[in-house]
Amino acid sequence: MIVQETDFKYGTSYKITNWGCVFDSLTELKFAVSIRDEYEFLRSRISIYYHPGTKLPTEYIRTYHRRYTPDFLIRHKQTGEAFLVEIKPRGFENHPQLLLRKEVAENYIRWKNYDWKFKVIFDDEIILDEEQWEEFEQCCKLKSKSARKIWFEEYNRKFDRSAPSFFTTVPADSDIRFVMFGIRTKV
Repeated sequence: MIVQETDFKYGTSYKITNWGCVFDSLTELKFAVSIRDEYEFLRSRISIYYHPGTKLPTEYIRTYHRRYTPDFLIRHKQTGEAFLVEIKPRGFENHPQLLLRKEVAENYIRWKNYDWKFKVIFDDEIILDEEQWEEFEQCCKLKSKSARKIWFEEYNRKFDRSAPSFFTTVPADSDIRFVMFGIRTKV
């Protein structure tokens, strides 16, 4: 049975604004926590406008064109490997909308000649180690924005402060260039 997008019931959505971006769900935050050690990321920065018939990207936006914005663009800190990532609940597996998004994203990557790969990550594939899980659960228990902000600041202190941080403010142009193109520039 194919699950229709309207048939799937999402749980309560929590808009979490921090780390220079907005997470639409705790699943997206969980994913960010899971990759933080090994990847730099941009959250919902890439909007792909495409023709719905051909599924080809376009630079000229018309009223009948559609927009698709993947959840993350991530780049491995050591290998430089990059992925355009869509996060979905497992109930969306084999959903026609995912096939459309995959085709649109791959057409865009080829069109721009980027070194990225498109990847769908389902909620049950996001694995946290014990320490990450405890920290994530601690964040989930916090209800106020100020409490979450303090948690994010404390969480950030664990990481190498000599490297540019993506998480306290909007990323610098040099940081965005690294995630998008793999080019690390010194400021």
